[in-house]
Amino acid sequence: MDAIMFALVAVLLANADGRSGIALGQLLAARSDRRVTVGFAFGAFLINAIVAALAGSIANRMIGPGVAALFVALALLSAAVALVWRTTGESAGRLAEASATELAMLMLARQFGDRSHFLIAALAATSGAGQWAAAGGLVGWTLSMLPVLAFGPALAEQRAARLLRWAAAAVLALWGIRTALGAFGLIG
Repeated sequence: MDAIMFALVAVLLANADGRSGIALGQLLAARSDRRVTVGFAFGAFLINAIVAALAGSIANRMIGPGVAALFVALALLSAAVALVWRTTGESAGRLAEASATELAMLMLARQFGDRSHFLIAALAATSGAGQWAAAGGLVGWTLSMLPVLAFGPALAEQRAARLLRWAAAAVLALWGIRTALGAFGLIG
């Protein structure tokens, strides 16, 4: 049961930049089939989360707890770096004119290897409870998108949102460093 809470918090923090909400909001503004688009976005996330959780659960049986902890530390630290790394927002572009089938496939492919799924796989590797890590990741991802979807993409550029993004990156970095030190037995 710890996997659900750790995944929820980690994925929520990792998506504090609002990038997923901005991308979905732009796509919803550009397409007329809003319900289908939202369904495809959640379906793509969920399919990738299940694949990541399955891979993490398999890794749980193959690697020791120290290596699994290092995997979590790497996932947390890479998520922290991704939060502070300035990128230009990706526009709806090709997704806006895509057919329903093409939209589903492109959304599935674009989310593959996302920081959220890397965290889900790492947390599933430590606990072996992949289904709970996937469920927590989905809830965290959904919660991270709600403010941007509700108030628009301009919210992500507000000073308070930037401070929140840096605070989330700091929490992820400290969590990753503590996990790595624990994996090496330097702290209890």
